[in-house]
Amino acid sequence: MNDKILLTIVIVTLIVASASLTQTFLLTVAVNDQSNHIDQVASQVGGLAGVVSSLMASGSTQSSPTTQSNNVVYLEVVPDFGGSTYDAFVVPGSLGGSTPNATSTGAPPNNNITVVHGVPIKFVIINIDTALNENFTGQVTVPFTLYNDSTPGEVALQYTQGETISKLPISHTFSIADLQVNIPIPADTMVVFTYTFSASGVYAYVCTTPCGPGMGLAGYMLGYVIVT
Repeated sequence: MNDKILLTIVIVTLIVASASLTQTFLLTVAVNDQSNHIDQVASQVGGLAGVVSSLMASGSTQSSPTTQSNNVVYLEVVPDFGGSTYDAFVVPGSLGGSTPNATSTGAPPNNNITVVHGVPIKFVIINIDTALNENFTGQVTVPFTLYNDSTPGEVALQYTQGETISKLPISHTFSIADLQVNIPIPADTMVVFTYTFSASGVYAYVCTTPCGPGMGLAGYMLGYVIVT
């Protein structure tokens, strides 16, 4: 093979590679723009069913971490995860099992969760945010247990279905509006509850307590439970 033919092959290869990289960059920009638009709409509307359908149809949903062994989902509420007041629900598995710190990372974590319908799913939410934002008053629709650190040790507070909670100091909530799930999350506590999803679908979970600009953003205080 002479030098001219070899040079021609190298030039063509570089052109093809450059075009592929350009296409990938443009596609990434388009997907990010679409995701940002969906996030803005989601923060402005009460019902998210239509928004979630659009999100799934667009193909922009990240591959979500699956539930851990024994159908247990672990979430951590991390203050200032993406910068000042950008609190976040974090799935530890999405970060390789490491415990996140309250510091700016520059990018939201993938906090989508995949579970199976018809099977009891145990949620364990660890809140390392010590800030108190407001009091929670309402009726319990899903039984849950609070584990609160105290001087004598760890004290479990159990709340049963139908029980009325009055002015419970909280920093966040774990809420799925479409399923009437609204779990208060006090500061510096662990919340444990079990829920069985009766049908497959995609359900948005959010924090409904005013907690800064991160509360309406996907990857921060807004995530999706994908039920298969």
